[in-house]
Amino acid sequence: MLMRVLLAQAALILMAAEAPPARSAGSAPDEAFQRQVFGRVIGKDKIHACYRRAYDAPHLGRHPQQNVRTMTLLVAGSAEEGADPGYTLALGVTFRKAGTHFETFGGCGSIGPSGAPAAKANVAHCSVDCDGGAIDIRLKDDKSVLVAIPDGARIWKAGSDSEDSDERKRFGTDDKLFRLDRTALTDCLSLVGDEDEKAMLRRGQ
Repeated sequence: MLMRVLLAQAALILMAAEAPPARSAGSAPDEAFQRQVFGRVIGKDKIHACYRRAYDAPHLGRHPQQNVRTMTLLVAGSAEEGADPGYTLALGVTFRKAGTHFETFGGCGSIGPSGAPAAKANVAHCSVDCDGGAIDIRLKDDKSVLVAIPDGARIWKAGSDSEDSDERKRFGTDDKLFRLDRTALTDCLSLVGDEDEKAMLRRGQ
């Protein structure tokens, strides 16, 4: 009997040693960010959250230097086995003087507190490639985020070659901080080109 117990214990130890490394949800700020944005920590599959806002005429009338009319944000999170989680963003924008849809994409680095006593609210520091500008995503509550674009960001017409366009001049002096509200993932389908990822959004992932 004792031998069986010892063999069973040895088998468990061997299985644990051979098991693949667990996916890392990241640091405490990472986990807090994931739970508030995605509703859970990142697992084996990529997960998404979609936020949007359309500014009405009265709001734009009160903010004449704001050119942004609509903004849609898709945040995605994923983690390779044994690696820290990574985040990306896709941003869609229209402006008050044109119905053209513009977009931009970026990667997000560190997740950290947005300032005392905001240890509960975290900010994802993101940037657009090729010195395209900084975009920060700060958690406001479970239903909304604050998107900060302090110096504008490189944007291009939706579907065009990003390397051939830079329309950041369209941002006005009051296009610095935006509150976006959570919406259905399908509202962000236009920001995704990959059909498999579109299918994930349709499934609510």
